Amino acid sequence: MNGVIDNTEESIGFMSKLWNTIQDNLFPIISAAFMIIIFAIAAKLILNQLSKYTAKTIKKASENPDEQKSRELVTAMTLLRSIGRYVIYFIFIALVLYQLGFGNVIGNLMVTAGFGSLAISFGAQSIVKDVVTGFFMMFEKQYAVGDFVKIGEYEGVVTSIAMRVTYLRSFKGQKIIIPNGTITNVINYSNDYNTAVITVPTPYEANTKDVIAIVQEELNNYKNDNEDLFIENPKVMGVSGFNGSSVDLTVVAKVKALNQWQVERDIRLLIKERFDKDGIDIPYQQVVVHKANVVEKSNG
Repeated sequence: MNGVIDNTEESIGFMSKLWNTIQDNLFPIISAAFMIIIFAIAAKLILNQLSKYTAKTIKKASENPDEQKSRELVTAMTLLRSIGRYVIYFIFIALVLYQLGFGNVIGNLMVTAGFGSLAISFGAQSIVKDVVTGFFMMFEKQYAVGDFVKIGEYEGVVTSIAMRVTYLRSFKGQKIIIPNGTITNVINYSNDYNTAVITVPTPYEANTKDVIAIVQEELNNYKNDNEDLFIENPKVMGVSGFNGSSVDLTVVAKVKALNQWQVERDIRLLIKERFDKDGIDIPYQQVVVHKANVVEKSNG
């Protein structure tokens, strides 16, 4: 009987101590949870304000008549948005650790940076490479948001540049994500001007000089009707090759950036229509079959 009483007294004593401990630490726990919620709300509000500011600046930049300046500003805003998010997350984690009793804010920032260094030592060097490459591309102005580029095997319009990756949108609407650290060469089709190059096959039977004059006439007419597309007058460079069924002429036109494909399509159509009108055949491969005369011999 005495044993049961002793166990009951021990249980009551333990529960009393536990309740006292909870009471002693209840306010710090509630306070820490409350501060973490405040930090989360503040971080969310700052992120929203950052997104609104960059979106507003991007919209205003799109109205700038200077297209190059507009693209540079849009690129800077997308990069600022990306960097800002990382910085806010970083500070939020440090503040949460402080509320949970792990050192002070500055110390937690150092600890977080230490974890980052540890991650790098375990194989995350590619992250640093992506970030560093992204900064160099930004400062060297290799490309900007809105440019049409070819990066490696991928072609598309740059829709966003972040700290680690570049986003492209292809002609088919595909979203292409390329880590900045993997970019080794870039072709930017949006800088200054492009060159439209068209090969025009003509028949051997036609007078080549007359055909050149006809093509040049069509080029001049097209240029006069579309002055806003050209930087220099389009011209026939001359005979560029002899193929099995054609004499090839090369047409070259220096046009404003990203207009080369439209100009090439239009010129091909105009030349085809003019050739049809003047009775000039566009050569194509033909196969001629000759039947051999077979003489049958009869026995006897």
